Amino acid sequence: MLLKNLQGIKHRILVTGSRAKSSLVRLLHEVFVAQGLSTRSRITGVIPRELSTTGERVIRRTSPGHISEMKWWASQISSDVQAIIVENSAVAPEFQPVAAGIIAPTMVVWTNYRPDHEEVWGRGTESARRALLLGIPKGIPVACGVDIDDEVRTLLEARGNRVLSHISLPEGSIELPRYQRENIELASAVCNAAGFPMESSLGVMASLPVDIADFQIVKQASRQLAVAFSANEPESTSRLFEITNWKPEETTLLFHHRTDRTARLASFISWIDSLPWKRIVFTRNLKNSLFTKILHAFNVRAIKWNDDIHDAASFLRFWENEEKIFGCGNVAGWPLDFLLTMRQRAGSV
Repeated sequence: MLLKNLQGIKHRILVTGSRAKSSLVRLLHEVFVAQGLSTRSRITGVIPRELSTTGERVIRRTSPGHISEMKWWASQISSDVQAIIVENSAVAPEFQPVAAGIIAPTMVVWTNYRPDHEEVWGRGTESARRALLLGIPKGIPVACGVDIDDEVRTLLEARGNRVLSHISLPEGSIELPRYQRENIELASAVCNAAGFPMESSLGVMASLPVDIADFQIVKQASRQLAVAFSANEPESTSRLFEITNWKPEETTLLFHHRTDRTARLASFISWIDSLPWKRIVFTRNLKNSLFTKILHAFNVRAIKWNDDIHDAASFLRFWENEEKIFGCGNVAGWPLDFLLTMRQRAGSV
């Protein structure tokens, strides 16, 4: 049920999908603010944050994230706000509809449905699609990313959802990697529906700096690190490796594992094995005596762990002996520690 304090807000946008939710929230927030609208937005990705017209504020948690956090956040929105843009933070299928129930979105943005959270969604694309569809109310517009196929679009229309397609940008209009371009094309569909001037909206989105865990190549002297820890699934990760134009035989593959994301590791194994990496290194957050049994259940080959990498300092020592590292898997743990350390050194925090 729509919270009473949200009833007068004209734009209530819910962003769902396997990948790029936080990126879409940031893009749309910047455009809405640039249009002079009092806007509050919520990101639940690497670092949970509230975005406002005056900047961003980290949401400090005293316990693990929970869907009830969205209700608490939404209840704090003041009556003068004109737009809210929120990321659906639910994982379990039964909780997917909760966010829509809280904010009663006037539009949903559906980025993609790539395999993820297979421990609760089930394996494969179909399971991801089925889980995410549960969080989309019938009868409201849905802006669909380039990966949303015609079958799903037809299904949405049969449910009474008006489908808004991403807006393809003219070649040469924005010189950005494909994944960033696709995000902007999807956000453009929302901006167009809101009646915002396209040229100014594109300018705002194209100039938005990368977020702390967004894909980037970090350099130190002659050494390079491709930061792809937030991709979380092999299709997106493979696309990011292609962007580097690096040869795998000259690259160390560094996979950081979370012991509560065992299925994610299992989904990466085929892709990792498909390329002739110079070296493969696996790290993890915690040692787990049951881990060998869990891996065996997923038919994952024996993996040698590097437990010496556990924080920013230990990674920097490791990096001293590697020219090119492609980092992927999970950002929680030492990768985020490293990225925060780099940002602090650069004076951005």
